[in-house]
Amino acid sequence: MTEQSGETELTGGRTHDMVVRIGDTVRKHSTANSEFVHRVLKALWAGGFRQAPQSLGRDDEGRDVFTFIEGDVPADLEIFDDETLVRGARLIRSFHDASAGLPANLRGDPLCELVRHNDLSPCNFVFRDGAPVAIIDFDACAPGSRRSDLGYAAWLWLDLGSPRVTAAQQARRLRVFLDAYGTEPAEPVLEAVQAQQSRLAKDIPSQSDAGRAAWAEHCLAWTRSNLAVLLNGP
Repeated sequence: MTEQSGETELTGGRTHDMVVRIGDTVRKHSTANSEFVHRVLKALWAGGFRQAPQSLGRDDEGRDVFTFIEGDVPADLEIFDDETLVRGARLIRSFHDASAGLPANLRGDPLCELVRHNDLSPCNFVFRDGAPVAIIDFDACAPGSRRSDLGYAAWLWLDLGSPRVTAAQQARRLRVFLDAYGTEPAEPVLEAVQAQQSRLAKDIPSQSDAGRAAWAEHCLAWTRSNLAVLLNGP
């Protein structure tokens, strides 16, 4: 991290624009979605969900301001043990349940179940003593479905497609994750996993993202080729 004019640049997470800490606050450049993000975070806090930053509006430079949550943010995906997977899944379930209770005007279309985070990677979680305790970086949040958000989370929390873990091991880890979340069959979640992998594989807004798209395409091919094992075990 670097410091300048009382600002500390925050690192961690796989991709982010300039994010700085000033005292107990985090400042980041506003986006087209900033107003919605602030509304969602204020509503989550009003509803009692405290495992996310609190919205503090904008500073004199027009940057979004949030409360700083003490802890560590992973710089990349990891192979987590069962206890960490369970804690991550339970935190995601708590967020989804809180999000499903947000005012209807935030969820938009009545068919939308909740406000998705849209990037529930472990790299957007704050960890303390190795355990996930909070969710950050709501920049991409939008109305949508629980299953879509969970599919993306399962992909990245398990790191599906990683050569470090066999399909048989991933089948067991997936069951641990989904049991902790409290969902039933794995098949619809794996459908959501593949939909998210396919979306990211096709999403190349700039040449610099080509590597990310290639990685997503690899993960999609791996998931498809190991689908039977993931669903039914070895």
